[in-house]
Amino acid sequence: MMLFSLIILPLTFMILSLLIKKAGIKKRLAILMAGLNFFLTLVLVPVVHFKEIIVVNMGSWPAPYGISLVADRFSVFMLVVSAVIFFITIIYSTQAVDKPRRKNGFYFFSFGILMGVNGSFMAGDIFNLYVWFEVMLMSSFILISLGGERAQLEGAIKYLILNLISSFFFVAGIGLLYGKLGTLNLADLSYKMSQINDLSLISPALILIFVGFSIKGALFPFFYWLPASYHTPPPAVSALFAGLLTKVGIYAIIRLYTLLLYHNEPFWSVLLFWIGGLSMVIGVIAASSQYDFRKILSFHIISQMGYVIISLAFNTVAGLTAAIFFLGHNMLAKTNAFLVAGWVYKSRGTLNLKSLGDVFRQSRIWGFLFFISAFSLAGLPPLSGFAAKYLVLKAGIEAHHIGISLVALFVGLFTLFSMVKIWMEVFWKPTPSDTMMPLPPMKQKDKWMVVSSVMLAIAIIGMGIWAKPIVDYCELAAADLLNPSKYIYHVLGL
Repeated sequence: MMLFSLIILPLTFMILSLLIKKAGIKKRLAILMAGLNFFLTLVLVPVVHFKEIIVVNMGSWPAPYGISLVADRFSVFMLVVSAVIFFITIIYSTQAVDKPRRKNGFYFFSFGILMGVNGSFMAGDIFNLYVWFEVMLMSSFILISLGGERAQLEGAIKYLILNLISSFFFVAGIGLLYGKLGTLNLADLSYKMSQINDLSLISPALILIFVGFSIKGALFPFFYWLPASYHTPPPAVSALFAGLLTKVGIYAIIRLYTLLLYHNEPFWSVLLFWIGGLSMVIGVIAASSQYDFRKILSFHIISQMGYVIISLAFNTVAGLTAAIFFLGHNMLAKTNAFLVAGWVYKSRGTLNLKSLGDVFRQSRIWGFLFFISAFSLAGLPPLSGFAAKYLVLKAGIEAHHIGISLVALFVGLFTLFSMVKIWMEVFWKPTPSDTMMPLPPMKQKDKWMVVSSVMLAIAIIGMGIWAKPIVDYCELAAADLLNPSKYIYHVLGL
């Protein structure tokens, strides 16, 4: 019932928001429901830690015939981090998103994204994973276009077309997979694949599904939609997208690899190394050439997800531990960087680095908040990014993949360059004389935006300073992922 409640809760808010007309009540209800979602995910942590894997069969139909919701340590970790991000972003949006957008469905479709995210992390069969992806797609398309500005609509069209192509590959692969194996339950698929001698029969289906996930995860060479769209909606929407949407695609790739693709590990590991390495390098180089605050951050999403993919390709407990920890760190740090960008845009009306300057003099607190987020992304101690990148490099060296580890280290230096570039251009240099504008003082009405970002900054610092217990949890989650027989046993009883 606890797993089902994470689906029902956002759905309940969506129904109530249609009935409630007063904006103030709707706003308070959104914060309350987001907080309750966070509380429910926290309750799951000790339960899953004790039981290892929780399985709920909807309608009492046993797997693989019915719809199963499955929560293991990995999915619960993702649920908790997503709940933190969603709760904080909802608080931030109460002052960052204008009233017309809030009135016209911002909260409704934000909770639609939450329902899709929660459903994706708990989906026990691949078709329902597709369904939850589509729930996210519909809600996110409305959010990215809400307001009807020209730049938003251009970004929304690119976003929609590429994600529809992704859905086409995904559902085509699902059809082929069902035709070959007669099941869509992930545990049953894993079990039946272990009984097959000739895996080439189902390779086309797996490749199609992998391409679909790669597009949604914005990996090389399918990433072009992300930097073309993430800088166009209101910053609170960009922060929500950066923290959640692409990460669900990466989650799906990890789940697919550890249950299905590992059966042909030599082929998929090499492919993942190339995709991860090229995502890291191309993303960070493209980011270095940009002069729009959010475009730089958007390209870095591509680059940072490359770290997760190469860690997965190591196919070791240390590698998967690094992948999980890195994913959680990046969700927090990237979201907070977008929150800072949102305040800069609200304060100055632009995110063009050439037109900005003196922001640190205007508000030291926002300068420090960006410093924490940016330099965590760059991997400086004692922030979460340092522990994350250390784990990736350590796992690579232990697995004797020195070359790709050196590439990861090289990319980290370029990430630092991009973050220093933003710091110098936006926060430190004097405002250009041809765009000189007054420096307004901090507004009292921005206090909830500050509080939201401060909470994420504390989480980033805390994840770095107290990395050991989090890494230990991620290590247990990684060991579970590399033992698919445990997943199969809990879901199917085999």
